[in-house]
Amino acid sequence: MVESNPTVPLRSIQDHVQKMLQVGVSIHKVHREKATTTKQVTGDYTKQYEVLRDYLMELQPTNVGTSVKLEVVNEPNSAIETWQFKRVYISLGELKKGFKAGLRDILGLDDDFIKDPFPGQVLTTVVLASNNGIYPLAYAIVETENMSSWKCKFDKDAFEWLKKTPFNIGPEVIFRQSRIKYIAQLFVQFFNNKLSHGRNKPIISCLEYIRQYLMKRFCNVKKVVSKAPGPLTPTTSKLLERNREALVQNRARWNGTAKYEFYGPWYDHHVVDMTNTSCTCRRWELKGIPCRHAIATIHEMADIRDNVGELYTYVNKVYWLQTWNEAYSYTVDPIKRRTMLPKSTYPFQLTQPPHHIQSGDQRSREREV
Repeated sequence: MVESNPTVPLRSIQDHVQKMLQVGVSIHKVHREKATTTKQVTGDYTKQYEVLRDYLMELQPTNVGTSVKLEVVNEPNSAIETWQFKRVYISLGELKKGFKAGLRDILGLDDDFIKDPFPGQVLTTVVLASNNGIYPLAYAIVETENMSSWKCKFDKDAFEWLKKTPFNIGPEVIFRQSRIKYIAQLFVQFFNNKLSHGRNKPIISCLEYIRQYLMKRFCNVKKVVSKAPGPLTPTTSKLLERNREALVQNRARWNGTAKYEFYGPWYDHHVVDMTNTSCTCRRWELKGIPCRHAIATIHEMADIRDNVGELYTYVNKVYWLQTWNEAYSYTVDPIKRRTMLPKSTYPFQLTQPPHHIQSGDQRSREREV
């Protein structure tokens, strides 16, 4: 019962025992037995830190190209037999290959609290996929969210360049060619919500929960891709059709080159440049999907000359079904059970991390007030 539902309430267990065995037990005894069973199922919180290196050693060869970084509290010293865990970073090799195939190079970063005896935070790195869904890239368990825990993910030159940009300019303006219409929205929090049930588990069980979720997600997306008609992703097809349906009382005029002047109701007046695939409304340039002004222009082009091409060819390749399929063509490989993990040859023993007060914790803010 606890194995299938680790969050089952104590009262439910108490009622189940009384109903099935006709035995009355106290709530304190139920609490002790549930704690013992949970420890047997998920592993002891302290013990899992001792075998964390074994788990990481198994993860790298089974998922080729995986990047793993394990840090301890103090500088490595061979004279010290026990080192305290500080943070661990994992980026599976197949995810990195899929990220490169997805043609998007803008990442979203977020964190969430760990609910176990050793407080910490789960950091996640996510990119927006071709169907405007999430594509996980990397994850880490750290002591708290600060500059030190994020520094391994930052590029110094990019940071210096970004500091020169005015803060009142949004990401759509800064990263025009990245097609990130939804990058400012909460798609990263959506991924963290999917991992919420793993945040109360011991560290290896938590990492395994994330890896198994990624393995399952890739399989589910592959099923959707196999059923999609194409040539665009389902979400992109709907957006493009919506723009096409908005072409009532719209027309475009050719100037003899690659530029067209668009006329529409309510003083909707724009210039479309087919050479640069841009419109003065900037939606086509920012989203990578032709706006209704561009679609009207393409229809006008078809009346003037032949070989204009299908409408989907004017959509950025980020949104093509083929690109989505290539990003999810890779797989997250399974690993052996915990008792069969290779043994680390390092002479030191890894122990649980020291206690850290979590930044942003509601309870700490209440104490400060």
